Amino acid sequence: MDTGKSNLNSRAEIKLDSGKAYLDFDQGNLNAGKLGIKEFKPHSKVSTSLWFQPSTNKGGLEVVGDVGHDTTVTVSPNYPLPSDVMQVPVKLVTKKKVKAVDAKVTAQPLQKAVNVELSKNLSNTKHFQKGSVTIDHPKDTISLQLQTKQYDWQNIKHDLRLTIMTPFGNSTQSAKNTLLYTGEVNKDLKVTAEMCQPQAKGNLAKLSAKYKMGDIEAVASCDLTGERKLENHNLQLKTTLDI
Repeated sequence: MDTGKSNLNSRAEIKLDSGKAYLDFDQGNLNAGKLGIKEFKPHSKVSTSLWFQPSTNKGGLEVVGDVGHDTTVTVSPNYPLPSDVMQVPVKLVTKKKVKAVDAKVTAQPLQKAVNVELSKNLSNTKHFQKGSVTIDHPKDTISLQLQTKQYDWQNIKHDLRLTIMTPFGNSTQSAKNTLLYTGEVNKDLKVTAEMCQPQAKGNLAKLSAKYKMGDIEAVASCDLTGERKLENHNLQLKTTLDI
């Protein structure tokens, strides 16, 4: 097999009293590094994340606030700020349980967009763990997702997740089917393979593996092309330090 080009991404994290500080850099190039803080809680009902990349003078901020009644509001402006403040993403998420169905509504009022997800626990069936239906506007698509129960074979826990997306109305989207396989070898090693129809950029599948080695987590991924070549493979290393 042709293994194509490789790419190494690294992340170092430091646990703070509230949240984590991190440094991302590509191919060991600190000049292109990205600095950030995530999960910082200035208030019990407010969580903040921010990042900045000095080499590009770009950054971002995300503030998530719990406004009660199972509803959160997220504001996520980027830096430099857009000339039109109406372009700043604002998102409202509400979760409710109606009998045996979990409902989640995500609204972006400034973009006039709404996403409705209805999900149901199917663990009382023989083969499935969960099922959901999602309607997205203005993309005007409806998606059906089914997740199987985990089953053990050859000392590996296997499960599948099938997503069928269909456009409706005046949608400009194309129909798409996705099958995601997950194999859990043990608590430290998990592998996945995602296959799409039609094929994403001509690729048969996207492969990935996550392995934990103490305080270090390694994530490897690559694309399997129609010519049986491995391309665009990446390796990300992440470690967390307590201070």
